[in-house]
Amino acid sequence: MKKKEKKISFIKSHPEAKGLFLLGLALIMLLSLLSYHPATPKENWLGLVGYGIASGLTYVLGLGSFLLMLYFGYLGTAFLSRGEVSLIKAKHFYFGVLLVSSCILLNLIAEIKAPFPDLLAQKVPIETIVLDLPYPHMHIRHNLGGVPLYYLYRDLPTVNLLHLLSNVGIGITFSIIAIVSALLLTETKAITLWKSIQKLLRRTTNSLKSTRLPKPIAPSQPPLEETPIFPEPIFPEPIFPPKKMQPAVSPKPKRKVAPPPPSTKREKAIRSQTVINGDYTHFEIPPSSLLRDAPQVDLSTLKKDLRRQALRLEETLLSFGIEAKVGDIHCGPTITSFEVQPSVGVKVQKIKALENDIALNLQARSIRIIAPIPGKAAVGIEIPSIIQQEVSFKELLIHYQQRRQKAQIPILLGKTVSGELVMSDLAKMPHCIIAGATGSGKSVCINTIVLSIVMNARPDEIKLLMVDPKKVELTSYTNLPHMIAPVITEAHGAYAALSWLVKEMQSRYEILKQLGLRNIIAFNARKRNLEFEKSLSIEIPEKMPKLVAIIDEFADLMMASSSDLETPIARIAQMARAVGIHLILATQRPSREVITGLIKANFPTRIAFKVASRINSQIILDETGAESLLGNGDMLFLPPGSSNLIRAQGTYINDEEINQVIQFICDQAPPNYLIPSFDTMPKEDLSILAGVPDESKDTLYDEALSIVVETGTASTTFLQRKLKIGYARAASLMDELEINGVIGPQEGARARRVLVNSPKKG
Repeated sequence: MKKKEKKISFIKSHPEAKGLFLLGLALIMLLSLLSYHPATPKENWLGLVGYGIASGLTYVLGLGSFLLMLYFGYLGTAFLSRGEVSLIKAKHFYFGVLLVSSCILLNLIAEIKAPFPDLLAQKVPIETIVLDLPYPHMHIRHNLGGVPLYYLYRDLPTVNLLHLLSNVGIGITFSIIAIVSALLLTETKAITLWKSIQKLLRRTTNSLKSTRLPKPIAPSQPPLEETPIFPEPIFPEPIFPPKKMQPAVSPKPKRKVAPPPPSTKREKAIRSQTVINGDYTHFEIPPSSLLRDAPQVDLSTLKKDLRRQALRLEETLLSFGIEAKVGDIHCGPTITSFEVQPSVGVKVQKIKALENDIALNLQARSIRIIAPIPGKAAVGIEIPSIIQQEVSFKELLIHYQQRRQKAQIPILLGKTVSGELVMSDLAKMPHCIIAGATGSGKSVCINTIVLSIVMNARPDEIKLLMVDPKKVELTSYTNLPHMIAPVITEAHGAYAALSWLVKEMQSRYEILKQLGLRNIIAFNARKRNLEFEKSLSIEIPEKMPKLVAIIDEFADLMMASSSDLETPIARIAQMARAVGIHLILATQRPSREVITGLIKANFPTRIAFKVASRINSQIILDETGAESLLGNGDMLFLPPGSSNLIRAQGTYINDEEINQVIQFICDQAPPNYLIPSFDTMPKEDLSILAGVPDESKDTLYDEALSIVVETGTASTTFLQRKLKIGYARAASLMDELEINGVIGPQEGARARRVLVNSPKKG
């Protein structure tokens, strides 16, 4: 008895033994069936034993034997890969129903006539059609679904299925039973299966459409004019789409070149683009099938490891004189959160002070203690997970697209510690600062944000403006039709772009004022009154697209010209929300010189990856914690309208996925720039952009002008003293006077020359 008990306990505690046994059984069945022929038992690959196994299986189940073999193989693989598999009896019942219904359907198939022309009038031995062709050695003597079920199907003398239902009824009934049992067995929802079939059909249709070759151009056609990428620079107009969209670039009149024949797939795809002259009616949003699934991770031993880690955490706290119990455990992709409930009389700060000691005893790289968890009588201790998992952007995208409530500008970020998806709406943020050291995941987060936008919005709904001083992170997005201009890489180009955004913001507010509307949502939802709009002094567009400006390496730009950039950024951040203009700033170094108080006050939403010090964390989040993050996408997210930080693992997107999405979009529509290039904008256009409009001119400008002209003295300190104002305002007035040609440029430490004579002096 003891020996039998030992054998049973050995099998229960060693699931790999079950797995190997079931896989071996499946392999024996496969080899026996493939080499089975009733007339030659000795030719079976497994000898007489294999012949006997195959004879019994084919007699009872027919081709259903292969289904039984696959089920054994699945169970064996599950035991080997996941360890102990919890199989309820209902699963075996579902498989039994699937097996029986499949065998009955196979017997029904055996009764159909052969699809070959010379055999239309006679029933053909099914082994001749199905079995002898692919496998010469395999031969089944009986019907496809086995002899017992064949008798149930039609040969029972009193009652049989054929008599009760007929062939059509049998086919419909048992097909439904087989499908339902298969769905229950695999735990698959019918709607999910239907959507998968729809996506497969859609992908097949799209691939067939994309492979159609365009009609060749007749040689008698005149040569086409070549359109340059950048025309002669002109002062840009606001970004409103006109009533009839015109190309953003104009051809040179004299130069004519015949187009070369398409030599690549990219050129062929462009010739069959669905977007013509800015009309995006037939524009297709990139499907989620362009993205890859996250790799699967073995989580079979996770529960035991978490219990062991929780016990060690309690023992560690007890060794320092703190009695506490671990309550709920939340296991995220990279972080596990333990809710520790201390005993009565234990001070929370005492646990907080043991952060380094707990990390040492748990052998963790770093831990983060939340004392207490908001809304709970517990302390949160976040520890790196034993098993690291990758967060799939595809999963977030599919989940968002299935939601009924959509965001205006969706931002898909990642997963929380408890496995909840982190999504937000940039329109509600309305501006965001992203900070993180090298390798922390900041650049991947920016790519995630860009793909969140372009995979959910058409180019006429959201426009993008990007600044990339490193010239390597964002330049791949240059050819997107969503882009206002090519990616900006120079500091003066960034200044020009921000100045243009300020001008655009003021133009939009003027339009809203003329129409008596409050925001861009009301503008786009209005019923147009063309007669009234034509009577106004300004042109009213049909729609206003939202604008998203993404500025990477903001610290580098601030070092080059902080005074020039801070003012337009602050103005946009304060006022641009209502007209649909939003800013995203990213930096590796969140110092006070970069994220100034003026900028920080107008950017309520922050995303912090791992930073170098507690001071940097304090600057970006107003509290510590970012210095203890793990890197590689581990983030702290401060959502709009909240003071509670959310710890999440950011999604990962590789270059191949990004390029596939860009290729899919660019194959439908070419870039349609409103601005040829901010980096190469002429100085006269820059000066116009930099100039302050009359309606927003400093109220002291006229007084400063009269003082400078009458006294013949022009310096910042002189204006400070005369007007009793601060240095920044006086310097701004000096800049205005220089732009308007009243005073000359700075000449060392000397006062500037006054270029305009006083009227009194004649």
